Amino acid sequence: MPSARLTSRNVLLAVSGRTPAVITETLWALERRQGISIDEIRAITTTEGRRCIVEQLLGPGGAFTAYCVDYGIPAGRISFSERNIYVLTRPDGTELEDIRTSEDNESAADQVYRLIREWTERTGETLFCSAAGGRKTLGIYLGMSLMLCGRPADSLSHVLVSQEFESGVKGFYYPPPEPRFYERIAVHGSQEGTSTVCSDAADVELADIPFPRLRELIGGDFPVEKGFTDAVSHSQLLLNYLQAPPPLVVRLDAGSADFGRFSIHMSRQVLAVYCFLLFESESCTGGVSVEDLFERRSVIAELERYMDRFRQGEKESYAWEKMTDLEDFKARIGPCISKANAAVRKALGRNRLAERYTVSTRSRRTVDAGAFRILMSDGKPWPRQR
Repeated sequence: MPSARLTSRNVLLAVSGRTPAVITETLWALERRQGISIDEIRAITTTEGRRCIVEQLLGPGGAFTAYCVDYGIPAGRISFSERNIYVLTRPDGTELEDIRTSEDNESAADQVYRLIREWTERTGETLFCSAAGGRKTLGIYLGMSLMLCGRPADSLSHVLVSQEFESGVKGFYYPPPEPRFYERIAVHGSQEGTSTVCSDAADVELADIPFPRLRELIGGDFPVEKGFTDAVSHSQLLLNYLQAPPPLVVRLDAGSADFGRFSIHMSRQVLAVYCFLLFESESCTGGVSVEDLFERRSVIAELERYMDRFRQGEKESYAWEKMTDLEDFKARIGPCISKANAAVRKALGRNRLAERYTVSTRSRRTVDAGAFRILMSDGKPWPRQR
């Protein structure tokens, strides 16, 4: 019998084609072999795959319904209906009958990635993914999407069935609790004729497919909505930068902070505070007290005054110089630090690379001294870096 669940909700996710038996075979192996209670089944497929699932698995005479009856599973305990079938579409919204062209493959890759990204954001679910069905490229896209977004508990497998049950056995979708006989039809090219096989001889097991989980390293929450190809390129760039972090270059006239190929823009005040804390990081190896920052607050005003030379419209007052109360200073600088760090994480994602370029008054510096440059409009460094 299935053991206690691993999380609040266990989801079997399968890519499927014209042989949806891989879904019920995987379900049987998870529940009967590994003792994992499945709460929901989701299938990613084409219109042809959906037709096969509906005709062969769902409905009163379907194999999934029979599985639940055979093993005493109450109706509704495992959520699986047409609503759980995700049909791939073309960019214009029309459903894919099959995946044959390069455009079809690109659309399929983007959709598989976006679905995996969405589902791995649900903290109350664990995904048990099967790459056994559908076009081979679907299984590849599923595996690569899991590499980018998968969590420690998510898994990927391929279902293995004993040779005599791999093909040509009409009506076999899982090993039943009591022995049954099935007609085995000779497959094309075989010299064998029709024969009878008993379910006792059926061996169904899952082969675990290990994959590296890059989510914590590069951040599963990419900063913008990306398709599969862009996500892979973005991930590779982050991995390259983790090995050789690019220098941080702040361009005061443009109001930007650049990290290699990434560029972010901040408001004048937020960028001034960010640069101020970068300067402070050059002279300390640990945290810096807010009291010390308060004493040197005029630097922020100097930076703002310089950046105002490149702004259009009304110039703002430089409140930092006028502050006499430490609490007022804390109330103003705190949100600026939060906004600066949020801008960095929005550009790079929540990962180790982003943490390298964030600033803090409480912990040791993350931006290495000498690994940043703050430039004026003529390309020369800000005087405090000379």
